[in-house]
Amino acid sequence: MRPFLAASFQSSIGNAIGYIALLLLAYDLTHSAWAVSAVLLAEFVPAIALGPLFGALADRHPRRRLVVTADLLRCAAFVALAFAGSLAAIIGLALVAGLGGALYQPAAKSALPGLAGEHADRAMGVLVASWSAAGMIGPGLGAGLLVVLSPASLMLVNAATFLVSAIVLARLPIDAARTAAAACPGDAAGEPAAATDHGIRAGLRTLRAIPGLAVIVGAGAATTLAFAMMNVAEPLLARSELKTGGAGFALLVCAFGIGSTIGALRGRADGWTLLLTLTGGGLALLASALAPSVAIAAVTFLVTGVFAGAFMSTEHQMIARLSPQAVLGRAFGLKDSLDAVALCAAFVGGALIATHTDARVVFAVSGAAALLVALVSSGLLLRAGVVVAPRRAVRIRVLRPQRGSGYAPVPVEVGDTAG
Repeated sequence: MRPFLAASFQSSIGNAIGYIALLLLAYDLTHSAWAVSAVLLAEFVPAIALGPLFGALADRHPRRRLVVTADLLRCAAFVALAFAGSLAAIIGLALVAGLGGALYQPAAKSALPGLAGEHADRAMGVLVASWSAAGMIGPGLGAGLLVVLSPASLMLVNAATFLVSAIVLARLPIDAARTAAAACPGDAAGEPAAATDHGIRAGLRTLRAIPGLAVIVGAGAATTLAFAMMNVAEPLLARSELKTGGAGFALLVCAFGIGSTIGALRGRADGWTLLLTLTGGGLALLASALAPSVAIAAVTFLVTGVFAGAFMSTEHQMIARLSPQAVLGRAFGLKDSLDAVALCAAFVGGALIATHTDARVVFAVSGAAALLVALVSSGLLLRAGVVVAPRRAVRIRVLRPQRGSGYAPVPVEVGDTAG
């Protein structure tokens, strides 16, 4: 488990460095904002179009093979990007890198619970926290490296992290747990044998039949839409409303990153935690809309990050907990696809609101939307009767015959007694 998480962490840092270099390279070649937008869209298009398909592949084929293939594909794409000389080549290779990312995500996230065993919830929380930490460390490290290296050289740095990840993951027994579960179909997580159908539609039907899972995935996409609008308004809030420069903006981004890393480590597979973090995040966004100074905004951004990271961690843990191993790849593939759509919609919606109003209104709309998602989700989760209690072991007393008269109590541990 630890080598898996370490490999993911270092490649996530490399990816953050690589995309900074990618955007700089696109802008230096064209001096056009549209070129930057095209490169950003290239990252999301494969996940939107192919997320459910790649999730189905993760359920049908060895996940180790898929994650290694995805890492090697991204490695090759970024090596080629280091020598790309035209915008068309950059966009095409960015699509290849996005394709590798779309293949990697559902396979890796569905492989981790089986690899971590009884520590699956904690491992998923650490994975989400590593993404937040990488998003904070990567840009700073990339900025430092740009002092001595060119953007093209940073592409090679990113490619090296994907190569390291592929080598590490190729040596891990990623599919061992699923192989063992397949030997006894129907035993793992109480899943019916019919759930092992490999078709995308059959898998999605199975997911819909799991109480509360569709609500969690849908709430995650809606929350992504609500929270991602703030990304558009962050620089506007720092510069126009709070009258601070680039340093103030960097402070706000850093505060959010620290908070999300801390929050991700506090997530737990519990429906009430999901609703609490979503509600807290919405209130923190509203507080950011009212922040009178950059110092207070840094505090509200930190709190927002804590709730956002905890929500994302909780959501991933609940999906992994509720989904049978046979359809776990499709669950994460569908989630990745919906999240990518939500991100694109948030960027467009946030820009439209900011254009016609100001940054504070964007934060207010973002917070109100998060509170609305919390309200609707709470009703749907209660109606679905979803299991919301965390996994815990309890001791019960079983009477076993003993010599002489009477029975001797024997303590027996029972695993998940949620609900």
